[in-house]
Amino acid sequence: MLEQGLLRKIKVEYLGYPHIRYIPMEKPDLTKLNAAEKEVIDQVIYRYSDWSASALKEYIRRDLPWKATDEGEFIDYELVFYRECPYSARTYENSQSS
Repeated sequence: MLEQGLLRKIKVEYLGYPHIRYIPMEKPDLTKLNAAEKEVIDQVIYRYSDWSASALKEYIRRDLPWKATDEGEFIDYELVFYRECPYSARTYENSQSS
C-alpha cells in the first residue's frame, strides 16, 4: 500500500518513544460494510483506543489463536471459534433441550 501511494508512513515521538504511524491517503469506502460490521469496528475502537501498545501486545498474546500459532505463521481463521471470554465477542446458548 505504501508503494501504491495509498498509505503514508510517518515517524513521530509518543511518550518519549519513537513511533511509526500509517496515514491513509484516501477515505475508506464504508459502503462495503454492513451495519453489524461497522458496529464491531466501533466497539473495538471504543474498547481499546486508550490502551498502550504494550498492553495490547500482552492482551493479544493471551488469546488462543495467537498461542496456537507458531511464530511467523498465518493465524488460522478457524481458531476464532475456540476462543473464550474475554476474547470471544459471541455468547453461545446451550442448544441441547432438556
